Amino acid sequence: MQGKGKGYFLNGRGQYTHEVVCLERRHPALACGEGVGRVLVGGSGLGEGPGVLGRDFLARLVETRGDSLCRNRIAVHIAGDCIGYLPPSLSTIYAEWAEDWRLIDTLILCRARVMIRTRPACRAKATAQVMLDIARPFQLRAFGS
Repeated sequence: MQGKGKGYFLNGRGQYTHEVVCLERRHPALACGEGVGRVLVGGSGLGEGPGVLGRDFLARLVETRGDSLCRNRIAVHIAGDCIGYLPPSLSTIYAEWAEDWRLIDTLILCRARVMIRTRPACRAKATAQVMLDIARPFQLRAFGS
């Protein structure tokens, strides 16, 4: 995520209400081995409890296609790799907003939480989901030079 100029951070409310779709299941962020992260217990409204591991990341939002009808228009990158896309409804709203504010080719980051639900008997059948903490209306905070 190197580059010149300003980057922007999309503020959230700590609620992680937007789920990333079309996950790439082999991404290291979605691995469920030892040291994945802290165990999250309740409090976020996501049905978390024992057996739910969480890891926090910064995610980059990248417009992949200018076609407004494309379902996979806004990609979500973690650790430099695309792991999925914004949900179609949020993608459309975000793309229109970014175009209005001329932020299409700008570095935009937000908080992401990878949730890995494990079954006590078998870690191999764990399921992963990535939630984004983006408040609406969108609120930006600048960083960089």
